[in-house]
Amino acid sequence: MPCQPNQEPTAHIELEVNGREIELNDFVQSFISLTVIGMVKSLRGISSVQTVNLKISRRAE
Repeated sequence: MPCQPNQEPTAHIELEVNGREIELNDFVQSFISLTVIGMVKSLRGISSVQTVNLKISRRAE
């Protein structure tokens, strides 16, 4: 489903980076939600997605 200008987001996204909450516009919320849900739905054993909690922590370089 392509995103159109002023389109309502398909899900609510909260993004926090280094302890700071990042405000996301509707386009970015839709982009992130559709991308992550698409990847999760392709996993074996997942038939429906209602919520996804994703935490990414980078290892020290």
